[in-house]
Amino acid sequence: MATFEVKTKQAMNVQGEYVDAGLSVQISSMFANPFDEVDKIHRAFLRVHGINLKPEGYLSMGWLEYKLI
Repeated sequence: MATFEVKTKQAMNVQGEYVDAGLSVQISSMFANPFDEVDKIHRAFLRVHGINLKPEGYLSMGWLEYKLI
């Protein structure tokens, strides 16, 4: 199982809250691309930072980047 760091590429406004570039979470995945389990990324940002990226459409590779750690 691989561990990935997923972080924001650029600053964004999420439901009236400013989110700076570089805000990150860590997730583990059985897949080579963590975006195959986008719900894990969604839940991690909710749990760690209290930020819901799903309704705003920010759960994509256009807004987030990842690296294997």
